[in-house]
Amino acid sequence: MNRIKPFAYDWIVWALFLALPLVIFWQSATSLADQGVAQGGPMENAALFPRMIAWGLLGLAILNAGRLMLGRIANSSPLTPTATTRLALVVSGCFVLYLLTLPYLGYHLTTPVLMALLLNLFGVGRLASLAGGVVMSLVTAAVFQGLLNVVLPVGIFEITGFG
Repeated sequence: MNRIKPFAYDWIVWALFLALPLVIFWQSATSLADQGVAQGGPMENAALFPRMIAWGLLGLAILNAGRLMLGRIANSSPLTPTATTRLALVVSGCFVLYLLTLPYLGYHLTTPVLMALLLNLFGVGRLASLAGGVVMSLVTAAVFQGLLNVVLPVGIFEITGFG
């Protein structure tokens, strides 16, 4: 059986981490631009905050790549193939998948599913995960759409909640 070396997990996690800002930049340039909410001031620019976060993530990814290339890691990687490492990889993969489906299905369809899945992966029961996912996504949408007037992705079904 061919097993992945612990050091390889560092690069897998790095690649998933790097994918997040790249997907955010892609969505800002395509989906949010198509909706007309990726330019203007902070109140009209739904892509401003995600782009700021993406630049921070990209900077951290570059620093981590340098650390990995220079061998600035312990001889035994902290990312040995354990249940926790696998959980981190699954959660990172879920976020990347979420960001890829968000422009097509919209916030109100994808976010409750992601939240419920994450809660369940972290050990919360199925019914509580489902209820928690719905409540967390609605509260977040109420704050961003209702109070801050931020345009959330509506997807192909054009579902909006508080705007």
